Amino acid sequence: MKKTLPTVVLLCVALSFSSCGWLNSTFGGSPPEPESFEDFYYLFHSDPAFQLSRIDFPIEGAFVEANNKEEWTEENWAILRVPVFEIEGTEYQVEYRQTETEFYQKIWLDNTGFVSEYRFELIDGLWYLVYAYEQNL
Repeated sequence: MKKTLPTVVLLCVALSFSSCGWLNSTFGGSPPEPESFEDFYYLFHSDPAFQLSRIDFPIEGAFVEANNKEEWTEENWAILRVPVFEIEGTEYQVEYRQTETEFYQKIWLDNTGFVSEYRFELIDGLWYLVYAYEQNL
């Protein structure tokens, strides 16, 4: 019985490391699957706390109005609620493109001075908003 106890303890420790991914990362196992952009994007727009957790302030870009230009901070951030895919109507122009590691979107109104641009990047398997530019002149 005494000889099997160290074996059982060692097995339990190995299973613990295996379940947390330590063995895979240490011994060349496959990395975890990257987060699905679609799942991230819809959660980002529906859960304000999640949205703020995926923005590392201050981010690149700015908020521009008339004679005022501000960097984005958590205090002046306006929660995004409408995914670009759900913008309807003919008045808005919409452009977006996606690669495996980046998503870019742009929304604007012709001849109005309104432009909105956002860029998301996949960082260590998770999606983050890394750039936001809003202009309303």
